Amino acid sequence: MSTEAPRMFFREAIARAIAEAMRADPRVIVLGQDVGSFGGAYREFDGLYAEFGAERVRDTPVAEAAIMGVGVGAAAAGWRPVVSITYMDFVMLALDPLVNYGAKLRYKTAGRLTAPVVVKTTAGARGQGVAHSQCLESWLMGVPGLKVVSPSNPADAYGLMRSALKADGPVVFVDHKRLYPIPGEGPDPDAETPIGKGRIARHGADLTIAAHSFMVHVSLQAAEILAGEGISIEVIDLRSLAPLDVDLIHASVSRTGALLTVEEGQVTCGVGVEVAARVRERGAAFAVARVGAIAAPVSSNPVLEAASIPNAETVARAARLLLGARDSGHSGAGGGELSAL
Repeated sequence: MSTEAPRMFFREAIARAIAEAMRADPRVIVLGQDVGSFGGAYREFDGLYAEFGAERVRDTPVAEAAIMGVGVGAAAAGWRPVVSITYMDFVMLALDPLVNYGAKLRYKTAGRLTAPVVVKTTAGARGQGVAHSQCLESWLMGVPGLKVVSPSNPADAYGLMRSALKADGPVVFVDHKRLYPIPGEGPDPDAETPIGKGRIARHGADLTIAAHSFMVHVSLQAAEILAGEGISIEVIDLRSLAPLDVDLIHASVSRTGALLTVEEGQVTCGVGVEVAARVRERGAAFAVARVGAIAAPVSSNPVLEAASIPNAETVARAARLLLGARDSGHSGAGGGELSAL
């Protein structure tokens, strides 16, 4: 029987899951910039170098395509690498080995070979400007053979990392800069969060918000604001973006009759589009709208950065507009696009 889990920070949960996997399986290695004695850009690899040494926790040059190529190749050869791409913006430099080799390997070999690599990368805006702040999860969701997960709390960071490290094919594990200083309930040491399953973070009756990563916290804050106005919001933490837990979202929207998707990335061809389309294909009749970043690069200016991405007031305002349109009989057009402004 598991005892009550202690509270911990998000980064601690990641390091714990990787350390446990490395103790259990000598094939698990870590590759990336500053993952060694420095412990990672956000200290999410703290303690691994001291315990496992430079043979299994390897600092690399700042060369994302090469890091990914080595990681995917090592995975195909039987290792289970964790490849750290510090900022999600630079996953773009590593797409060729990840997409054209890692994700396709099982298909090209009729399942005889797989590439069990975990790509851990950090997304989101926190004062670092145009090339270190993007949320590109939707770019990866449409790649066959690639799984994409994005936890919002320490327990799921631990559980999803454990699941990713046991998966047969490439998994992209996306966290967020603003999650690292947020403490939460620590994981059950026996827990694994299944890839492909979301969770209801808050129960409600009037409208469903579907979000992931740091936007779950923003959505929960918006739900608190709206609760003071007598509006009951259900918040779904997607956790897994590829595959999506469409059953969970559909069941929620079938109860509430309205869906608001919230993401820090762009709404054009974004996560919310896919969520809404998948639920609509189930035949549900509901009002829908999307909230995301404005269509501009994220500025390093703190005022402009804050203005460009969703916050609790933005989400609450979008929910009011959507419910107003639905209740006035104007939801047949399917809602619309609502940027952060």
